[in-house]
Amino acid sequence: MQLLNSALTRLSENYLGGISVDRVVTVVGVLLSYVLAHAFQRIPARMAAAKHIFSIISTVFLFGPVQEQYTGLIHMAVGSAAIYGLIRWIRSAYMPYAVFLVAMLHMSYSHIQRQIHERSTGAVEMDYTGAQMVFVIKVTSLAFCVYDGRPNVVHPRMSAYQRKNAISRVPGLLEYLGYVFFFAGFSVGPAFELATYRKMVALDDTRARRQLPRRAYRKLLEGAFWMVIYVAYSNVYTYQAMTKPQFYAHRSLLSSALYMCTTGLVVRSAYYTAWKMGEGACILAGLGFDGYDAHGAVQWMDIANVHVRGVELGSSLRQLIDSWNVGTNTWLRHHVYLRISRTPADGARASSTRATVLTFLVSAWWHGFYPGYYLTFVLAALAANAARILRRNLHAIVALPADNHASALRRAVKLMYDVAGWILSKYTLDFAAAPFMVLSLQPSMQLWRDNYFVVPLAVLGIFIAFNGLGLGASSVA
Repeated sequence: MQLLNSALTRLSENYLGGISVDRVVTVVGVLLSYVLAHAFQRIPARMAAAKHIFSIISTVFLFGPVQEQYTGLIHMAVGSAAIYGLIRWIRSAYMPYAVFLVAMLHMSYSHIQRQIHERSTGAVEMDYTGAQMVFVIKVTSLAFCVYDGRPNVVHPRMSAYQRKNAISRVPGLLEYLGYVFFFAGFSVGPAFELATYRKMVALDDTRARRQLPRRAYRKLLEGAFWMVIYVAYSNVYTYQAMTKPQFYAHRSLLSSALYMCTTGLVVRSAYYTAWKMGEGACILAGLGFDGYDAHGAVQWMDIANVHVRGVELGSSLRQLIDSWNVGTNTWLRHHVYLRISRTPADGARASSTRATVLTFLVSAWWHGFYPGYYLTFVLAALAANAARILRRNLHAIVALPADNHASALRRAVKLMYDVAGWILSKYTLDFAAAPFMVLSLQPSMQLWRDNYFVVPLAVLGIFIAFNGLGLGASSVA
């Protein structure tokens, strides 16, 4: 749609501070999915096939003519067919791992092609790889859920989440395609399990449907708020500015830290915009319906890309990480980390540090091959383990008693502990995330060096003190 792109280009230049048109097109696609979601939820539950077909056609329209990502549609059509064949025809315990490898290698090819294009043009653009990342989460999760549901397979230490989402039979092709190509979450997520999709398709409750618009449009308004923040400040606060030596000419370390944390917030606002709007579209279609409680009240799952309050106000690094990109974290935890951290023979737990680092490396691989991604995720993994060590040794000292009866002094100490945890966690997150946005190795290392490698050195110091010198208790198993 050349006319649409021309109109959006003028909109960006005149009213949106010149932000890239590909970002504007993505938001327009998400907004159009709200219109389609209203139509989707009105298809009767007994017409499940019609819902699957509607979802597929809607995605083809949004991702094709609207976003002009025809190459991406071809890639994911071919990939979905190949992966469906693997799920259906491989009967051994290696099936989910074969699916995982094929899906990740296919996406790796797309990431490499994107990086080659961006290196030749000098411009970082949004393309179909974002949608393919959501696609990979869905198909690999489905493969593990099918494997977990096989009655003749022994599953040591399965989590409650894995048991809940296990599938006893491979879905039919139409249902599979409707799930993989679900329009509302196709480009920006959230990713979810097939069992969640099935509950949405089967939703036939007037009370539940009445709740959808209020819950959905609240997410849309939240996304609009963050869009205003991004448009207003994205040209003022950038990580790229921090890679220039002149940036530090008249700044102290504290001033640089404040700028870095503000930049982190502005950068995250772009993600909050797309993710919150995407959540709303999914909710409006009925995603998240989880049946009824003992009193007959409608229950809803937490369908979220991100928990903004947890990211911005969390008092520990673990809380910040868990609140960010929730669908991806769920996938990494239940379909990567928990399967690395146990041995198939006896279900015994392996080293938590090893499992954590490998999981963060998988996350980096999933994101692509820019060196900055690996700097971010390796440091984040090590920092998460260092924070765990500190918490194990300090939290018991400042924790309030179970009966909540504590002196004013002890409450003040606990408050200072929480505030310090929030400040340090936020700075660690924004410091570690800088290479993720800068992408290239040399400017990323320059940024860290100009900020005196504060976080890496602090992490190293914690490991030496607690693991090397034996101070307190180590959390490394």
